[in-house]
Amino acid sequence: MAKDDALVVEVQYNGNFFPRPFTYFDPDKKKIRYANFKDKGYSEFIAHLELITRRMCKDVYYCPDGQTLCRGFATLQNDCDYHEFLEYLHDKKKVTVYVDHFREPLFDWIEMEEPEVEDDTNSNEDEVDVIDKEV
Repeated sequence: MAKDDALVVEVQYNGNFFPRPFTYFDPDKKKIRYANFKDKGYSEFIAHLELITRRMCKDVYYCPDGQTLCRGFATLQNDCDYHEFLEYLHDKKKVTVYVDHFREPLFDWIEMEEPEVEDDTNSNEDEVDVIDKEV
């Protein structure tokens, strides 16, 4: 397990989410160390975010370091989400937390962003068999 002071949460707030491409534009950013909130539960963590951002933090999300927003974006709304967030933090060493102050339909936007995967189970294409020839 990583040392507590090596685990970092980057808090991004006061920005705007945009649907295509799905991004968080022009946020304010602050970094906090896990050691500053490790003994806190979900409610206390949200209160800590509200102290940092100086605003209510009702719609909070996170994304593990190294993942795109479309792939790693997750809600942070309850103790269960908070536990999963902490697991990611310990695994990845850095997690970005996003605060949506405008209550946008973010998961609808993510669905619009992701390309649909075609189902090829009913494909009419001929399969080509490769035959090994002994020489």
